[in-house]
Order: sequence, then structure tokens, then C-alpha cells
Amino acid sequence: MFQNVEPTPLDPIIRLIGIFKADNRDNKIDMGVGVFRDSNGNTPIMAAVKEAEQRLHDQQTTKTYVGLSGDESFNQHITRMVFGDADTSRIRAVQAPGGCGALRVLSEMLSRVSSDSKVWLTDPTWGNHYPIFQGSGFETETYPYLNRATKTVAVDELLDALSRRGPQDIVVFHGCCHNPSGAELQPEHWDEIARLAGKTGFFPFFDLAYQGFGDSLEQDVYSIRTVAREVESLVVASSCSKNFGLYRDRVGCAMIAGESSKSADRACAQLLSTARSSYSMPPDHGAAIVGMILGDQQLRQAWEQELTDMRGRILGLRVQMSNKLRARTGHNRWDFIADHRGMFSLLVLDDEQVNRLRDEYAIYVVAGGRINIAGLRDEEEMDRFVDAFVTVTE
Repeated sequence: MFQNVEPTPLDPIIRLIGIFKADNRDNKIDMGVGVFRDSNGNTPIMAAVKEAEQRLHDQQTTKTYVGLSGDESFNQHITRMVFGDADTSRIRAVQAPGGCGALRVLSEMLSRVSSDSKVWLTDPTWGNHYPIFQGSGFETETYPYLNRATKTVAVDELLDALSRRGPQDIVVFHGCCHNPSGAELQPEHWDEIARLAGKTGFFPFFDLAYQGFGDSLEQDVYSIRTVAREVESLVVASSCSKNFGLYRDRVGCAMIAGESSKSADRACAQLLSTARSSYSMPPDHGAAIVGMILGDQQLRQAWEQELTDMRGRILGLRVQMSNKLRARTGHNRWDFIADHRGMFSLLVLDDEQVNRLRDEYAIYVVAGGRINIAGLRDEEEMDRFVDAFVTVTE
């Protein structure tokens, strides 16, 4: 059966994790894998999560299936967190196994109802977007996003490309904290994108993996709320891996905004059918924790403060790195790092530079130069990175 099967190349980030683990140097720094780390280098369990887990342990009396759509309390709270005070009568939400699971079932659902559409991804985008959408049978293309010279969004080129999209085009947007670039569209840009979507009729698909990691829980969904007011329908794949620290518990939500309550019901039925044939029932534990936190005032306040502290650490590291690079080089070439949002920035490095950082300095970054700034523990590691980075780039 398997004698002639060709091996599949490992995902570059998964491959990098393996190389890092095999490195015996004590001073190695992991700026590749996309997880938040504190100043001790740990990815902690949030205190609000620990408290909710204990309550869940004490209260839960069964492990029977929750149902195809998952935890309804979780679904309702996530819908409110993403869409705010919007009319929810035309919005449906289904719990999914992580943000990836939400992306996949939404993609599969769309392939059932609009198989002739083309999916447009930002250039660059998260590497797993390609196998997810292509695996659902879609042809994928890219539209301009990052100006690689300035490391800012190529706004004019982006808007021009979107102005030429139409009803047969599914356009994938990063709701906030663009991965891998870190470069962000501003509110006025989202206003224009919303106007274009309403005018040309392209279908918006939002990947929301980092709500709360950019500017705030509210500001980070300006994109979705603005576009939702201008279009008849869209979908959102939301993840709780980062903002709740529930990476291994795989907590995601697939949301559909339909033209009407009836059309939303029909689309949701297709979504549930897709889920049934894929993983059947979603896991309960992580979603029950999130639902409990968002539904309890004390737990929610504690969680929001922890999330604020995490975001503050990331923003502080960005300013620190930008300042140190300016002091070290005497120019402002790297000032964009302070303006980026989320854990990642794409520094646009070639393979030789990436390999030198790894081989000579034990600093691991993803091919192309995507760094996870939260991978730096303290000022000593920051200084080591800055010195090595300047050496391989100047």
C-alpha cells in the first residue's frame, strides 16, 4: 500500500521546532514558533483559566457529547466579543477544534456552496492558509499586502487589487496582527475596504487569530465590524489559542453572517454537515473554560487584565528593539518594528542571513525573517539578538 508513497515535506515551522530541540547550545533563542512567552521564557497558564478549570472540575458531572455546534454559551460570548452590538439574528456560530479547524470547516462549507470561486490571500500570508483552502478544492491567488522595502502595508496596491475583485472572489483578511508581517491596516483603510466590498461584491473571509494582542479587544475587531456593516454576508474564523493561552486545548469558533436569519440558518446547516463528516463533535474542555470566563464578571476582568499585560509586554519589546537598533546602527531603518502589532514582524531576510543567525548565534527565526518578538526573555537576550542581527544585515 505505501511502498510508492512520496514523503511530504515538513511545514517549515514544524521543521524548525525539531532543529531547535536538537540544538544542545545553552544560549539558544527561539524566535520562530508562534507562542507567547513571559520574561522567564514560559508560556504560562493564565490565572483566570486556572480558576475556571478548577470550577469546571468541581461542577462538571458528565463527559457526554455537547453537540455538533459545541458549547452554546461559548458561541454566544465569542460572537459578542467579535461582532459587538451588531444584530446577531443573522449570525451563526459553531465551536471548532482551534482556529485551524474553524478555517477548514468554513472553507469546506464555502466549497460546497460556491465551488467556482477563487480564494485570494495576502502576499505574504500564514503558510497554512494554502493547504487549508487548496485542500478544500479552491484555486488560490495572492493580492498585494506588504511593501517589502518599507515593511508597511502596500495600501494603494492592495486597494487597487480589491477594486478588481467580484462576486466569485473570496478574499481572506487577517482581522488584526497580520501573520507573518506584523504590518497593520489602519481604520481608514478598513473603511475603504468595506466600501469596496459593498460595491464590488467580493466575499470577505476573516482569519482572527490574535484578538487582544494588537491594540485592544475592541480595536482589533474594527476590521470585521466595519466590513460587516457594508456587506450582506461574510465568515470569521476565530481562535482562542493566543488570547486565552489555550494552545493545546484547540479552541476556535466558525462564524457566519448571512444575508438574513434564514440564509444564515441554511449556511450553518451546511457548516454543521461539514463538521459532522470531519471531526463529528468538537472538544468541550477549552470552550467550556472560555465560556465560563466570558460569562463571569470577576473572571472576565481578571482575564482582560492578564491579556492587557501580555499585550503590554509585546508592545514594550517592540519599542525596545526599535530603539536599540536605531542606537546600534545610527539610522531609522528598523523603526517599523515599533509600529507593527502582534507577536510577529517580517524582517525580510535571505536564507544566508537566517542560517547565520541560527548557526553562528543560536538564534532561530523562520525562513524569510519572520520573528516572534515575544520569544525574547530579557534585555540580555534582546542585546544578543540586536548585535547578531546587525552583524548579519549591515
